[in-house]
Amino acid sequence: MGLSDSEKAAVSSLWDKIAPDASKLGAESMSRLFQSHPETKSFFSRFDVSPGSQDLLTHGGKIFNAIGEAAKNLDSLNKYQDLHTNKLKLNAGHIKLLNAAIVEVLGARYGGDFVQAAWEKFLNEVAGILTSS
Repeated sequence: MGLSDSEKAAVSSLWDKIAPDASKLGAESMSRLFQSHPETKSFFSRFDVSPGSQDLLTHGGKIFNAIGEAAKNLDSLNKYQDLHTNKLKLNAGHIKLLNAAIVEVLGARYGGDFVQAAWEKFLNEVAGILTSS
């Protein structure tokens, strides 16, 4: 379906504010995911999943930095399909749950600067690409 120009602008402009705190926001999103859906912890059995742990900061940072790359390349998101679909084998259901946690964290942190509809559409589009084959 694609994002409109105004949705792209909303995602890009907020990303500039998110970037310096990517690791913290990623860790917070993962903590919310684990709190709301404890069954997802089983996929991270080697991690310290306590809030603010180094494992969550590192992995959450990777997730958010990947989202940042997608936010910078809104017109060419399909280039990410092969890596994630064929190598990382991401679960569509878990990505949806993580996306919901990300939306909660960004909404709480950025309030009026956060355009929820644009970010939900963006994250859903990224999720669709990452889990399609």
